[in-house]
Amino acid sequence: MKRCFAFLLLLVVYLQSQAQNPASIIKDSTLSLPEKTFEVFWQTFEDNYAFFKLRNIDWKSVHKNYRTKVDSTTTDDSLFSTLSEMVAPFYDDHINIIVPGVKEFTAEKPSPFLREFPEASLRDSLWKAVNGTLYKNGFATIQEIGPKYRGKRLFGYSRSKKYGYIRMGRCFVSEATYDDSQKDAELAGKILDSILQQMSDTKALIFDIRSNIGGDDEFAYAVAGRFVTKKILGHSKRTRITGTDNYTSLENWYITPLGREPYTKPLIVLTNDQTASAGDVYAMIIKSRRKTTIVGTNTLGIYSDMYGFELPNKWLVSLSNQQYFSSKGVYYEGKGTPVDIEVHNTRQDLQDKVDPVVLTALSQL
Repeated sequence: MKRCFAFLLLLVVYLQSQAQNPASIIKDSTLSLPEKTFEVFWQTFEDNYAFFKLRNIDWKSVHKNYRTKVDSTTTDDSLFSTLSEMVAPFYDDHINIIVPGVKEFTAEKPSPFLREFPEASLRDSLWKAVNGTLYKNGFATIQEIGPKYRGKRLFGYSRSKKYGYIRMGRCFVSEATYDDSQKDAELAGKILDSILQQMSDTKALIFDIRSNIGGDDEFAYAVAGRFVTKKILGHSKRTRITGTDNYTSLENWYITPLGREPYTKPLIVLTNDQTASAGDVYAMIIKSRRKTTIVGTNTLGIYSDMYGFELPNKWLVSLSNQQYFSSKGVYYEGKGTPVDIEVHNTRQDLQDKVDPVVLTALSQL
């Protein structure tokens, strides 16, 4: 299933290319366009959003507080600001308001990682520290494979005499395969198989999904399938039934063995609070596998597929209308998939030119 990315382009392409989910209907024909847009926005969340209680949102009070700010004279800029303010406290990165080709707002969850590394240059320096730490511990220079997206290939990988290392920064292959989830997942699996063939004699593997921007559930399952020898429950999910407080029956998703020869040795997965969406899902489902340890910090905690709809003024909106549960029946929305060993990256790592997360992973091996 499709998920949100940190990038406006793919999100807009997705929402525009899919059959839109229905927005709620407002019957009052006397409303101006700004007023009708406000009411449809509020009512569609009221009818479909899955986490008002979890996120401590009194949505009816929000309507009361903001409705007086909108009338027939409200400008687009003012309306955009009002709608954005209404959903900002949700801290749900799957809530997006998009004026196509102009601007967007995402109800982003505060990120300790981004407070430490707010600029792309700092994050690039951190990855250099990661690579340096691997090299100092006997790993070869990182190799990259797969199509590029925003200048970055799908996988990075390396190995030492004993251990393997794989980095996965997203859960989709490319824009070219993005609209066909199954094809995309199959291609990802074939690329990963070529890497794992080179890791077959290692004693353990470090799988780094820190700052994974998300993608498709099918992709996450195709990757997880390379690490199991039997079918196991990955997660369950249910969808809020529009206009009610009820949900559909649980839908179970299973990890099934894929690839020529599944990798069954110990697996250490590295995460941080920018491991998002389908990255969240991958971290959650791989916890179902034996001999798996998660190191770093909890993932972002946004699992639901996006419910995308169009407002009367042609703006695009997405929200979370599904609850995802782990194989043990726990849902981690807002909290993120929990780690087994907590280790933070800080700005000091750049001065020390070392990655304590990788060092901790190696210490476990």
